[in-house]
Amino acid sequence: MRTLDKIITNVSTKYGAPMGRNNVGEFPHTITRGRNNRICKCDQKTVFDCRVPMNGAYDRGGVYWGLGSELRVKYTKDLTYIEFYRK
Repeated sequence: MRTLDKIITNVSTKYGAPMGRNNVGEFPHTITRGRNNRICKCDQKTVFDCRVPMNGAYDRGGVYWGLGSELRVKYTKDLTYIEFYRK
């Protein structure tokens, strides 16, 4: 299963489509400090960015986003960070 398929899951509600999806976590930063509290290594998880496939105003999971500019998602492979945005 592709990572995007894990993010854009199917939603079924008897009251209609929800508006938008929740963002998850914060932009990942890992900083390692050495002697004298100096930063000796900065490590950062890879953040992927891709277009969210849309069917009109809905993503393919059935969530309503409205019409507007291209909807995109930034995420890490382990899904501890997910952020939706318009470009």
